[in-house]
Amino acid sequence: MGGYWFCHTMQGEFRIVLTRWAGRDRVVLSYEGEALGCYETAEAALDRLIHGETYKPSCGLDIRHLAVPTSLSDWVFAPAARH
Repeated sequence: MGGYWFCHTMQGEFRIVLTRWAGRDRVVLSYEGEALGCYETAEAALDRLIHGETYKPSCGLDIRHLAVPTSLSDWVFAPAARH
């Protein structure tokens, strides 16, 4: 498992990162490297982001008013590098 979806906005970059946490596959939603929440699926992370149901970035940005694509297929996926 690995890789992430990302979306650039005029205010910064959001990422939905595939990860393994506490022995379970999860995803972490982040803004400019700051974690905003951990979710079961990428779709759940995006849904929470769109509805303003995440932790707020420490910079104070109101993410509810950003033009973020509402479908995961509109985000760019970057697969994890293979070693």
